Amino acid sequence: MTNLLPLIRARLLEQVDIPYRDGCRAFFKETINPLGVRAAQVNRLAAEVARLVRDWDTPHVWKLCRALWATGVMEEGSLACKLAARPQRHLGREDFPELEDWLGRHVSNWAHCDDLCTHSIGSLLLHYKEVRPRTEAWTASPNRWLRRGAAVAFIPLAKAGELRSILARADALLPDSDDLVRKGLGWLLKEAGRRQPGPMRDYLLSRREQMARVALRIAVEKLPETTRREIMGKRGK
Repeated sequence: MTNLLPLIRARLLEQVDIPYRDGCRAFFKETINPLGVRAAQVNRLAAEVARLVRDWDTPHVWKLCRALWATGVMEEGSLACKLAARPQRHLGREDFPELEDWLGRHVSNWAHCDDLCTHSIGSLLLHYKEVRPRTEAWTASPNRWLRRGAAVAFIPLAKAGELRSILARADALLPDSDDLVRKGLGWLLKEAGRRQPGPMRDYLLSRREQMARVALRIAVEKLPETTRREIMGKRGK
């Protein structure tokens, strides 16, 4: 592993784009530390590193990922997310504490939150129902990324049509005042609405007075136009 970390950094430095780096810093409201490597190039490097660690056992892969997170470099955190989500990684319920630790301790921007949660964590929650209750505490965490993760990690469930779990999670997040959490909630409900527009219409109509406008606006994006108008119409005070 000690030889791989310098190799990863060297590969990244070969592909730095200074204007892109400056644009990234301006785009994120949070403070980030990017080198300035475009996403497509990070993805290619992730595939290269995945081949190099293909025969490693999971604890050694997690050790590498923790070292990548520890640098604080945007692209290296992204590599950790992508290594965890590689198909050959075969995540099991025993990996949940590791991934939860990353979300709680290392994630500091919405891009890492969404990458980690919609892929590796979301896959775990989809395939291992017994792990899902462990995310309930996230909805009341002081950590905004755990709260946003409580929504976006359920997106694979929404795509699988597990509406009851989605609506229960949505109810838990309705009072949240953080705009990024609200947007994550809207995204979750939008994905649920793609597959079950009727039940989602009923839910949104019943909650529209309680739901933040930004969440509601995102939630209705993929619903029929007449339904969108109905839900987004004049609300009470």
